[in-house]
Amino acid sequence: MSVKNLFFVALACAGIAFSSCSKEEDEPVVGIVSGSITPLGSPLAYKLEPKGAGVLENTNDSVAWDVTDVALSEATVKLDPTLDATILYNNQPVGAQGVVVNATSAVSFTVKGSTGKTKVYTLNIVRTKSAEIGFKKKASSFNGLPSKIVWMDVTSFKGKFYALVISTKSTASKSPDTTEELYQLFNSVDGLAWSEVPYTVTGANDVIGGEGARLVTFKDKLYVLGGMRTLGKDKFGNPAELEDGWFGPSPVIKQWRSYVSTDGTNFEALLPKTKIKKNGEEINPENMYVYNNPYATLTTFGDKLYVHGGYTIGFGMIQGANNTLSTSDGMTWEVLTTTVVDEAKLTIPTIGTNLFVFKNKLYMVGGFSSYIDPKNMKNGVFSSTDGTTWKLEAETVDGFKNLYQSKVVVNNNIIYLFGGETLGADGETRILSDVVYRSTDAIHWTPLIVPKSFAGTRCASSALMGQAVWFFGGYSSVSSGYYACPTVNDIYGSDTWNAFFK
Repeated sequence: MSVKNLFFVALACAGIAFSSCSKEEDEPVVGIVSGSITPLGSPLAYKLEPKGAGVLENTNDSVAWDVTDVALSEATVKLDPTLDATILYNNQPVGAQGVVVNATSAVSFTVKGSTGKTKVYTLNIVRTKSAEIGFKKKASSFNGLPSKIVWMDVTSFKGKFYALVISTKSTASKSPDTTEELYQLFNSVDGLAWSEVPYTVTGANDVIGGEGARLVTFKDKLYVLGGMRTLGKDKFGNPAELEDGWFGPSPVIKQWRSYVSTDGTNFEALLPKTKIKKNGEEINPENMYVYNNPYATLTTFGDKLYVHGGYTIGFGMIQGANNTLSTSDGMTWEVLTTTVVDEAKLTIPTIGTNLFVFKNKLYMVGGFSSYIDPKNMKNGVFSSTDGTTWKLEAETVDGFKNLYQSKVVVNNNIIYLFGGETLGADGETRILSDVVYRSTDAIHWTPLIVPKSFAGTRCASSALMGQAVWFFGGYSSVSSGYYACPTVNDIYGSDTWNAFFK
């Protein structure tokens, strides 16, 4: 080949190379510039940025530690692509309004440029790794709940918070004949914003719960147990449960009350199926109301649900109940005969105590028996493996004294005790406890540093969600009467607190 021909061949190759290089340089960049993710119900949107090879994450804006998995499972993602590019999720374009994704599992987005070039991004959610031990006020009012709350109980069910809320409608007259008492159910994905659940009771014009009713998750079902209905008629016109007393209408408990739901919306009244046995003999259905004890304490242990204490009504007067019952199916209940080992004259507390599970045992801390008096206060620690035979673990707890109507939550062998009420040094003055305690043995309790805004509360409700413990409401006024039973005149608070278990 001549030198001339070699020159033209080299020139042609250079032209091809130059042309190819120019084409690559002209290819537009395809990718995601920025974005955000907003968990369901959250007022906060967390910033998303591309990181590394095809990763989209919120490295510099970590999701708060107490955001629930349910909130992340229905999170809204909004993304900004490069010029003339389209973002696809499940082969569908993602518009300006964003797309709802389950951020608790693998999520990927595909960016497609105008020339057909694509790039895939995988979503990676970064959570705050830790939080300080201590309590934080999340809200000073309930968003979405009624204003005139008489009673409230909260539990976690299928990844959400559920709240049974009893309240009254304002009327010119406070007479039960004209007052409407509301028995409502709400749920929340973040513990802050609540939505009413339009529940039904199968085959009946009935409502669930009542004053002092308990909401509990047992064997993946939602139960509503106990409660009084004494303040007014319900939405179906059923009257308040009252009878003639010495000084006018007196409250009365007329029946056993329990409901169950598998989905948190459709409930079944269990009264027709309920059987209560004591000493092997079945209680007459007409007398089962005796065990419908409002404001009881309850917990699940093993394959059973235990309910203890609370109140009963006799001769038109509210007084303490000393019943302990257990069930394995929510319908057949056994009344337990309780004893304290080697302490024939000692009894377990019945009113305002905490029944909870800790290190594979049932425990009771706080409360009193009979009526409020220093001599009736239960300052010991009791434990049991079966709910029947109890052992005195310690005659006196280390950390507090004469405490009742507090709230205990347990997780990872750590116990938190929140609020309650105590008797003053004179043995008569009642004082709200503005202390939160922590324990790892149920005997020795250490006070935690809490904000000054925590002025104390009694009969608060609580729920455990992940590593976060939540406390809701409670009465911000001291109790009255011999038995400290909540009344319609008590002031129900609207604070929401949470803390990190550590």
